[in-house]
Amino acid sequence: MKQTPNPSIEWISRIKPREAAHFRRSHKREFMSHRIAQSLLAFTALGLMALSGCASAPAEKRIDNIPMYGQPAIPRPDFLKQADEDFIKQASEGFGNREAASKAWFAQAEQFVAKDDLDFAMRRYNQSWLLNPNNYQPYWGFGRVMLQRGKFEEAIQYLEKSKQLADDPFQKTALLSDLGSAYSAQAESTPMEKVQDRARLFSLANQNFSESTALDPTYGNSWRRWAMSSYEQGNYAGAWEKVKKARVQNARPLPPTFLHALEQKLPEPN
Repeated sequence: MKQTPNPSIEWISRIKPREAAHFRRSHKREFMSHRIAQSLLAFTALGLMALSGCASAPAEKRIDNIPMYGQPAIPRPDFLKQADEDFIKQASEGFGNREAASKAWFAQAEQFVAKDDLDFAMRRYNQSWLLNPNNYQPYWGFGRVMLQRGKFEEAIQYLEKSKQLADDPFQKTALLSDLGSAYSAQAESTPMEKVQDRARLFSLANQNFSESTALDPTYGNSWRRWAMSSYEQGNYAGAWEKVKKARVQNARPLPPTFLHALEQKLPEPN
């Protein structure tokens, strides 16, 4: 059976909470490939998770809720550097090497994203990054959380880094779709009078959606998102074209409100 790339949760302005929850539940199967890693985590988590980035401050002030613990802007104190070294040593021994441990911590972060617990997800993404800064996955996670928090510029920064490091063509399809979504969201949040800035950002969105669909034309989520982005660009004929391709690939149905708005702009072509 053909796999489905692990998609990001759509940026929060796009979907209603109930719709988002249904989407997350429907993709829980994506995490089954990490079962072994998560079983190992059950034995090591209690001793390891407290070692890195711990703090007793409120959640919004915790440095482990900030990508890369805020580095390099926020200096890492010596006692946390030592805790980081202990964490890396024990996690690497538990999983055989740093690369495998990094992937396991990323897998657990994904579980927290599925539960809409972005703070705990960020803490696990940070630990994944700490274990292997050359792993594209934690940067992807950073970008997704920043996207959900409405910090589009930061989301783009981390997603671009992830794109640069990505070594898995299969998953890169979904990553490029997320990056296209981030550029589109940034364009939409840019004032209408900044015409050139909006055009540049939408152009980058289209470029990444195009790369995503070229890698895997059967990944319906990219067509779905590209349809909504095309609408925001005023390209209503292009939006309908993407809607049809999303339907062919059995993508999750587009919101009725979106389809109604598109119909008002341009009736659906035959």
